[in-house]
Amino acid sequence: MKIAEETAKSVGLRRLRLSLGAWRRLERRVRAVNGRPNWRVQAAYWLSGAGHSLLSRIQSASHAEKIRTAVARPPLFLLGFWRSGTTFLHELFGCDARLGFASTYACLNPSHFLLTEGFMREQPSQPSLRPMDNMRYSWVSPQEDEFALLALGAPSAYEALIFPSLMRNPRSLLDPRQRPRDEQARWADTLQHFLRLLTVQQDKPIVLKSPPHGFRLPVLSSLFPHARYVLIERNPYEVFASNLKLWRSLLDMYSLESISAEEIEAFVLSAYVLHEEAIAEGIRQLDTSQIARVRYEELVANPVGEMARLYQHLGLEDFEAARMPIERHLEKVADHKRNRFRLSPSQKQGVDAVWGALIERKKYGWPHDHVALE
Repeated sequence: MKIAEETAKSVGLRRLRLSLGAWRRLERRVRAVNGRPNWRVQAAYWLSGAGHSLLSRIQSASHAEKIRTAVARPPLFLLGFWRSGTTFLHELFGCDARLGFASTYACLNPSHFLLTEGFMREQPSQPSLRPMDNMRYSWVSPQEDEFALLALGAPSAYEALIFPSLMRNPRSLLDPRQRPRDEQARWADTLQHFLRLLTVQQDKPIVLKSPPHGFRLPVLSSLFPHARYVLIERNPYEVFASNLKLWRSLLDMYSLESISAEEIEAFVLSAYVLHEEAIAEGIRQLDTSQIARVRYEELVANPVGEMARLYQHLGLEDFEAARMPIERHLEKVADHKRNRFRLSPSQKQGVDAVWGALIERKKYGWPHDHVALE
């Protein structure tokens, strides 16, 4: 559907906090096919973007020397397809005070978090619930750095949250090597810049979590040769059902276009296969000591034991120093209940047709406790 037909839908939508350059590049990318957004949307993004771009210049000027001389330590990347348990894993690593992470505030306000996050942390606030899974989160919770990359103008899979028509070409959206060379360079520069900002703020090894990073593993292994990785997997049937809810929830909040349920399903099916291909290619470039695997089901069943195993495999410092903070966090989230989903027979057939060989290879079966068949 053309953007011009979506004027009514844009009223009341949330806006991601893009810089002006990020908005202009994204709007130009879709303009030729979809037309311009209505003037209200353009004005809102232009005004917001101008403000964030100004704050970015102030942040860069006020911290210029620290940013220039910051040397980020090799990061730890948490990889996994959307809804595979990366958030839970990120929170567990975030319990270790020796490790740093990008907060929700920093990821949604990358243009000025060095200036303003300290003030924000002094204000009283209540945790919110994520719409896709009812997990608690707040401004200080670990968050996906993908939102920061998008806001700062890097090519990003989350461009599709605003213009979901981009989901119709998954490989072009998700594989950075499909982009022009200048866009590939801008993505790499932006990620390294954000990592330096986090280093200036925290001066710790940073744990980065973003499902789109899995599609970039072949590139990440070259960009960060000493980085370490954790790959988390989850029952693919549950992942598929949960992704349908995830994308619908996010698109309802942010998108300026309509997209059908069938198109979302097709995107998820294709993207999972592309993710598996990229992970397999990237792992071949890594030493076995650099990457560890964990299953979500095993992590939930024995989080402390699995975290101890991951620390040992990756050569991370003394796990015992992190044990007690992890146990305290687990007590706080003990009342969380996993979602139950429903799939139609035709949806299950679609998953079996596209993912069947992968499901068999991973030795997963139908998750009766978490997905019902209509």
